[in-house]
Order: sequence, then C-alpha cells, then structure tokens
Amino acid sequence: MIVWFLLGYKLWNRGVAVDLIEKFLRRQQTLMPTRYAYSELIAITRHFREKLGQGGFGSVFKGELLGDRFVAVKMLSNSKCNGDDFINEVSTLGRIHHVNVVRLVGYCSDGSKRALIYEYMPNGSLDKYIFAPNGTNGHFFTSEKLIQIAIVSAKMKITDGSS
Repeated sequence: MIVWFLLGYKLWNRGVAVDLIEKFLRRQQTLMPTRYAYSELIAITRHFREKLGQGGFGSVFKGELLGDRFVAVKMLSNSKCNGDDFINEVSTLGRIHHVNVVRLVGYCSDGSKRALIYEYMPNGSLDKYIFAPNGTNGHFFTSEKLIQIAIVSAKMKITDGSS
C-alpha cells in the first residue's frame, strides 16, 4: 500500500510540474510580438501618412492600433535586412520587456515587405538627446550619464543572454 501511495504521489507531483511548464510556455507565447499583414500596416499607418524619421534600415512611420494605442512602424528596406537578421531581431526584441527599452509590439513579413512595429515614444528616441550638440533641444547628457546608460544596457544584454 505504501509503495502504491509513493508511486501515485510521484506521478501527481510530475503532473503538477508539467502543468506549471505548460502555463509558463503559454504565457511566453502571449509575450511574443504579433504578426501583421502588409495590408494591416497600410491601415495602421493610414497609408504611411506621418513619417517620423529615416534611418539606415528604412523609414519609420507613426501608426495607431485599435484602442488608441500609438506605434512606430519601421519599414525595412529590402537590401539592408536579410532574413536571418530579421528573425533574430524579432525573436530577441520580442522577448525583452524592460522599462528602459522600447517594446517590440509586432512585425510584418509579407513577401518582400518587412516591418518592425514598436511602441510609440512621444518624446522621440534617445539618440536625439545623446548625439545632440550641447544646448540643442535644451537637453544633453553628461559623460557620466552616458556611461551609466551604457552600463545598464550592458547588464541587460548579459542577463538577457543575447550577444
């Protein structure tokens, strides 16, 4: 009787552990960014009406998701972003949820059309403050503040496990 009880207890204990793992995996899946079709991006950005900026990898447009949630849609140029880079960026940024890092809300990979959809930063990106000449925009960072930002970013990268 004791042997049956111990075997039953071990099987029940394993079942509880499996349930916890399944719940964790389902939660992780909900944290991953949403995939959007290119036609949805057209609607989100209102036909790419409001351009926020231009970078080496493409143009960034302001968009709006349902529920008055603003986003920044980075349309990647075909020649600058290969498939591996795109997959790595979506999988890495999709897992990072930190107060000091802009969150990847979604992505689009619809044929040759690729885009990354980030939460919208109403004050703009940090680089305009970091690289602005002293006094421009009324803001600039001291070298101590820049070092502090670099250290926090490095610690995040180490704890995230990415390289």
